Amino acid sequence: MRRGFLNRAIPSQSLMFPVPVELGPEQAETMERAGDALQALGFVVEPFGDATWVIQALPAQLGHLDPAKMLHEVLDELRLAGEDTPGVVLSPQMEKLLASMACKAAVKAGNRLQDREMEELLHQMESADFFSHCPHGRPVIKQIPRREIEKWFRRL
Repeated sequence: MRRGFLNRAIPSQSLMFPVPVELGPEQAETMERAGDALQALGFVVEPFGDATWVIQALPAQLGHLDPAKMLHEVLDELRLAGEDTPGVVLSPQMEKLLASMACKAAVKAGNRLQDREMEELLHQMESADFFSHCPHGRPVIKQIPRREIEKWFRRL
């Protein structure tokens, strides 16, 4: 997500049915001030009149989530992040927002994946800056010594 944001390359997914959303004054001000950052995050939002805006597209990786709820959360975080824009060093708040978006987009426990999908995830992890931990610091890989596995099956 960080690399995509900095390169303005987070893919968007257009919504079949655009979602209207009401924004409070602070969120509307953030929408206008941080429109470039919002677009770099993969959101396409247009004014609709008064306090209503319409979500036309959202980050493709977040397509399974409630668009209005995601927009509200992202606008609140962008307000705290200040003036971060794509192509510059990111503030801790923007890093936190990107980590949160990555976490929401991640494969969750219990999700079923095809073999090809699992292999692709492993290849992506290998090419990532860090792949042994999630953005929040939890490990995603556990190395188990052969002797430990042998113990499980009483092969000692």
